[in-house]
Amino acid sequence: MGGSIEAHWERIKPFLEILKLKGSLVDVSTILAVSAFLGRRDWRLIWAMLSCILIHSGGDIYNDIYDREIDQVCKPLAPIPSGRMTVKAAWAYLALLLLLALSISLYLSKILFLCLVAGILTGYVFYSHPMFRFKDMPIVSIAIIAFSFSLESIGVWSLYSGITREALIVAAYIFLLVFSLVFMKDFRDVEGDINSLPLMWGVKKAAIFSSMLCILPLMIFVFLSTIYQQAIIWIAALTFISLVSSCIKILVFGDPVAQGRELKNRMILSLSMPNIVLFALSEARSWL
Repeated sequence: MGGSIEAHWERIKPFLEILKLKGSLVDVSTILAVSAFLGRRDWRLIWAMLSCILIHSGGDIYNDIYDREIDQVCKPLAPIPSGRMTVKAAWAYLALLLLLALSISLYLSKILFLCLVAGILTGYVFYSHPMFRFKDMPIVSIAIIAFSFSLESIGVWSLYSGITREALIVAAYIFLLVFSLVFMKDFRDVEGDINSLPLMWGVKKAAIFSSMLCILPLMIFVFLSTIYQQAIIWIAALTFISLVSSCIKILVFGDPVAQGRELKNRMILSLSMPNIVLFALSEARSWL
């Protein structure tokens, strides 16, 4: 009996691993930030989160399919390069996730649906497909990732309101927050990458550049505080500073390659926690 359960788990495990759900915390926090700025929340928020998480995970699968040879070097234990998941199974799994995600988004809002379709075009095809493969152009690739998250924010905004100037400001905030930090992910996979920033500029220069980019979110926090004039913006900014300082410590004073996994985990927290704090404080204020 025990062996049977273990065998079933080993068959299911690759389908969970390839989703890379840790990164989906950024999707959840992006949607929570939109809710905080709008001051609106209901059951549609949960379904929007599920839809965006599925799109994000689908993008990881799409990327892994085309990166399977590179991943033999830098991620040999991952589901596809390890042989635990076939390419055919990965394509079928991806199709299922996209069908679910797009069906949910179309039910919720046509604009959310269109935003996710645009995200698929940019974050899947332009980013990973061999015909384009913008992921080998470091600054362009990070801009594509940031753009995909900003599209999510616009799509979720459309559930509750028209696409106003405020919606675009929030989307710009999401874009800059993601763009400023996601360069940090490249240090972990230096050995297997083809054309990442650490490979192009060298680890030290890339680390300094990544550290300097952390100033961008602080600038947008200051800008947001002039519009909303709410203390919760400053609390979110202080949350960002406390978290991103640990990333900078690794980049400048540590070894970002050897500590690549830790750096990426702290990057995800730095991207997510300020938005979660915004939502939590906004929710608390609504109950007072």
